[in-house]
Amino acid sequence: MSVLEGKVALVTGAGAGLGQAIAVQLAKAGASVAVIDLNEGATRETLDKLEGFAMVGRSYLCDVSDGAQVDETWAAAAKDFGRLDIVVNNAGVSFVGPLIIDTTDAAWHKSINVMQTGVFYGMRAAARLMIPQGSGSVVNISSIRGFSPNPGRIAYCAAKAAVLMMTKVAAGEWAPHGVRANAIAPGVQKTPMWDTDVANGIFDEGEFLKLIPAGKLGDPNDVGELVVYLSSDAAKYMNGSCITIDGALTSVPLG
Repeated sequence: MSVLEGKVALVTGAGAGLGQAIAVQLAKAGASVAVIDLNEGATRETLDKLEGFAMVGRSYLCDVSDGAQVDETWAAAAKDFGRLDIVVNNAGVSFVGPLIIDTTDAAWHKSINVMQTGVFYGMRAAARLMIPQGSGSVVNISSIRGFSPNPGRIAYCAAKAAVLMMTKVAAGEWAPHGVRANAIAPGVQKTPMWDTDVANGIFDEGEFLKLIPAGKLGDPNDVGELVVYLSSDAAKYMNGSCITIDGALTSVPLG
């Protein structure tokens, strides 16, 4: 029996990169998956990758920075699948480079709206469904930049730090109702977003690899497997935790 057989999961930003890998690993573990993204073509690509697993996949278009859309989408997914057991708040954006004095209002608001407010909306909608059923697991994707600062990423770091505290607040509120909230703080992941930043000259991948004790970038599938663990009964007493998965990058001073 698969560890998540019979469970229904919802993953935001699941059209590519980290979110797609998380959706695939949840499906491999036996869960049915609601694929949430803004890009319809991307959701279809993810659904194609889910084929062949003993589960059901459906896609939904949703802007996580719009509270009404989130409420409607979560409710629709719960209705379509019959329940909602796992919510992974993963959707993100990245503006890398501008220092604080050059950070635009637009970049700030976009980052906070998607990665902090959007996570809040996702958590709130999940709680409204999970608390009445007396069970559920919410996994918020933070980042090592939520506790390890990085010049040129003021909005990103602020949003990811907020996610860590939001997760702890939720854990304390929800635990009496059988609902859990945990966070994951990935390090540098080999995703399309990273590849774009490297191609644009924002990061030198070779130089960056020298900073990571493991000597390699993270595999998004490893994060997906960690989500599976946190969503399973094996982690039933884990609540309010943040697990770092970064190849030991933040264990050294230059991280």
